[in-house]
Amino acid sequence: MSVSVQIKQKKLFKKKLDIAEIVQLTHLSYGVCDEHFRLVENEIGEHTLIFDKQKLARGIDLSIEGKSVNLFLNLPTSKEEIRCFYKTIETICAYLGVDEYIREGGYATMADTTVLIRRDEQGSIQGLQDLQEKIENSEYSGVQLMGIYNPISIGKKEIKRINSDLDNLSDFLHELQSMDVYYAAPHIYEVKNRLVGIYAIGADILSVVPTKPHVFFNDSLNVEEWFVILKDGKTIKYDDFLKNAGRKKYYDDNHVIVKLSEKKIDELISKYYIEV
Repeated sequence: MSVSVQIKQKKLFKKKLDIAEIVQLTHLSYGVCDEHFRLVENEIGEHTLIFDKQKLARGIDLSIEGKSVNLFLNLPTSKEEIRCFYKTIETICAYLGVDEYIREGGYATMADTTVLIRRDEQGSIQGLQDLQEKIENSEYSGVQLMGIYNPISIGKKEIKRINSDLDNLSDFLHELQSMDVYYAAPHIYEVKNRLVGIYAIGADILSVVPTKPHVFFNDSLNVEEWFVILKDGKTIKYDDFLKNAGRKKYYDDNHVIVKLSEKKIDELISKYYIEV
């Protein structure tokens, strides 16, 4: 589920739009997603994610198309982000000197804001209810929800905590994304005519790692083996890493948080080192 908005200029002499200028106009934090859907903060691209750092949720996608500004919001999301979305629309409309915009193919004005906020809140609740039903009935084993900083795996534990409540969703998304952690992602290589996935984990860094390694949104890749590179180019099998990494803290349905000391890394390499 999502909401898309296009704000078109109507004046004969239209402003030349600069995405950096529009981003600054919003007074929101910003960044771009890398190939693993992790946020690279304070960078601007063709698609820039803008967000309120005080209440982290899923982010608003901002882009420029000719003389128009496009905004995109994923649902379900928090009440705060929905309100932020429409406040941003109003800010950009005022800047461009227009009093209407296109929302999901139909025209809307500032007078519609309250109704549209309620509609998107209800859409978010319905989306959560549908997700909860499918997860609890095991129709879905888990779902990837795109957050601002990284994807978040939603399973039975998460959906029970959220319980189709937008305030719970807001607290959950902000809490998880406020952690000072490194969200590990794999690099895929072809080695000896097979695809292997390799995660890089450093010493003394709180690292979010998957319980089941995978490539986000690319199930067509047939990765035959998974490894972790620890230091000096030394690798061990992923299973050996996960089983022997020591204390783990739950992060989400498919991730845990680990922290390896230099001593632990040396121990893992001495016991499980293997050449890829």
